[in-house]
Amino acid sequence: MITRAAALGTAVLGAVAILAGCSSDDEPPKSITIELAPTDQVASATTDIPVADRCTADELSLNLGRTDGSAGSVTMPLVFTNTGDRTCILSGFPGVSYVTAENGTEVGAAATRSGSPSGPVTLAPGGRATASVRAVQVLNYPDYQCGPTPVAGLHVYPPDDSAALFVAYPGTGCALPNVDQLQVTAVAPM
Repeated sequence: MITRAAALGTAVLGAVAILAGCSSDDEPPKSITIELAPTDQVASATTDIPVADRCTADELSLNLGRTDGSAGSVTMPLVFTNTGDRTCILSGFPGVSYVTAENGTEVGAAATRSGSPSGPVTLAPGGRATASVRAVQVLNYPDYQCGPTPVAGLHVYPPDDSAALFVAYPGTGCALPNVDQLQVTAVAPM
């Protein structure tokens, strides 16, 4: 699927190549205008899973798996377990934000998506799926850029759900929205 951003990037690179080949040392570069045709192919943030088949926060539990630290960040597996009495489907990226308390205020920018979406994961009762969250060490940022704020954990929204689950992960988040402090992968089978 070609997105508008990809089409624009291709058009801009082509225009730069044309201009680079046509310029001489005696003439200043000329500007050109590129008109792009509209496209109906825009990447969707939602899945094609029927609403009735999706796993919702009220039928899932959430735990953190074993964390793995590296230079400047920590990776945490989120483990979703189907605690309901029906088979349900998770597909896509969960929403993840730092939060001041289980029912507290979300802190800073929500997690950005990392990697490609995976296919649907069907969870029978008791079944599990995972997604990984990478949290940068926000104390590496200057205070004026981050706005360090104590956090109690994470609000995690199952894909296509507006209700959040809470998982404790006390630490510090950036209250200012310009810091890319969390990244999340798509849900995958365990």
